[in-house]
Amino acid sequence: MGKIVVTPENCTGCNACMLACSFAHEKASSYRLSRIRIRKNEDIENSVPVVCQHCEDAPCMDACPVGAIRRGAENEVLLASEDCTGCQQCMEVCPFRAIFFDQQKGVAFKCDLCQGAPACVKMCQLAKAIRYER
Repeated sequence: MGKIVVTPENCTGCNACMLACSFAHEKASSYRLSRIRIRKNEDIENSVPVVCQHCEDAPCMDACPVGAIRRGAENEVLLASEDCTGCQQCMEVCPFRAIFFDQQKGVAFKCDLCQGAPACVKMCQLAKAIRYER
């Protein structure tokens, strides 16, 4: 299974990865709809990309009362938003705070690795703060 690896010290905080992600999934440039987030600590001038780590022992899968979170073909953790009831229990148990909620649709969403070609990684090739590893 592939995963996105983060090198926080390389992150410039430009947020381009967030826009690439939302455009790839929603055809809209929206920080709110991105499946990757940049958490910034202005006091120490630090930016950290936060994205689903597709945990081996994924607590979000256990927390979902309707089974909307399940393993994909390559053992990645996928969230079927169409099956989500909006309870947000998955968000509460995610150790990385990498599951987000779409207020308009009333459903959770998270990184799906873009079928092995993450748009966020393509956008971050210069800084190399995030990369995809198989």
